Amino acid sequence: MTAYEEQEDLDRLKAWWKDYGNSVIFGVLLGAAIIIGFRYWTQHTEQRLQTASVLYDRMMQDFHSKKLETARQSGESLLNDSSSTPYAGMAGLMLARMDFEAGDAISGRKHLQWVVEHAKDAATMHAARLRLARINLDSGDKQAALALLEVKDQAGFEVEYAELKGDIYLAQGQREQARTAYREALKQLPAASPYAPVLNMKLDDLGPEKSS
Repeated sequence: MTAYEEQEDLDRLKAWWKDYGNSVIFGVLLGAAIIIGFRYWTQHTEQRLQTASVLYDRMMQDFHSKKLETARQSGESLLNDSSSTPYAGMAGLMLARMDFEAGDAISGRKHLQWVVEHAKDAATMHAARLRLARINLDSGDKQAALALLEVKDQAGFEVEYAELKGDIYLAQGQREQARTAYREALKQLPAASPYAPVLNMKLDDLGPEKSS
């Protein structure tokens, strides 16, 4: 390459840098910021999870040791400060249990509703939804109980949803709808499930099916 060609290449590089240099620098800085931010977010998330895990373990230990007030404080702290972690939903279930055992149904319902709306773990959310629906049924609010069960993704709780729907329909006097729901629950059961006799007994209690 001649000195003239080298100068041409240098001039083209200078011109390119003048047009695009700032964009290159910005891109490099942005990429570095994203990497640093992601690492910070990951570390922060892991720290929050670890802190919530320790607090939930402490809550459970206090609960089993009958230190209910201390357990309740830990649970409320998880709901208020660690709501983005799965431990908050589990704490909400425990708080609801403590409420009902203490005879405070209003607080128990509120904690279950919190779990339904905020739980990050699907199993925890469905457990709270089913429990709240059962409580509504037992208190006579059948429509509210049925409304809670109208969810598409039941995440492995298909049997529980179908059976509870059958119980609600039966309480409403809709025996054929109850029959359909119990049959759906049986259909969703694993083969040779020990729970099948319970559902079959509920079906038998409905009596013979109406002829069309």
